[in-house]
Amino acid sequence: MSKKIISLLLIVFMIAAVGGCGVKDKVTEEITEKVTEGVINNALDGQGKVDIEGGTISIKGEDGGELTIGETKWPETGAAQLIPKFNKGKISSAINSNEICVLSIEEVEKADFDEYVEEVKAQGFTVEPLEYTSQIAASYLANKDENTKIAVQYLFENKMMTINMEISE
Repeated sequence: MSKKIISLLLIVFMIAAVGGCGVKDKVTEEITEKVTEGVINNALDGQGKVDIEGGTISIKGEDGGELTIGETKWPETGAAQLIPKFNKGKISSAINSNEICVLSIEEVEKADFDEYVEEVKAQGFTVEPLEYTSQIAASYLANKDENTKIAVQYLFENKMMTINMEISE
């Protein structure tokens, strides 16, 4: 047997032996993250850098642009800087780059949604507005200028709000 095969068998044995300690899960998670990073990098033809940590995926392009997916906190960079920060509820997911920001926020009261829409309007998102309320949802869509758009939706039953902001060129 070659040294590589013996080494590999020892590693597998060690992982199996400490499996009850949670180490196996951690090693499996790290291997999965590295494989996923490799697959995404391959899909980008090596034109970017992918980093996966926990449930968050960050993709940095050669041009300096960055896309973050899976955060559960308000993004501090990119498109999120151009909209008012919502300080209530619980962020369940966030996707953010220089061109887009998509946030899903749970445990939001209707009054907090209404207040946020007023903050969005105060920030200048008032061009071609569209407001709609039905029995299941309320929404506000508007532009700030010809390149910057926002859509804020609220689902009454789930008490969930989504914020979608897009910057086009």
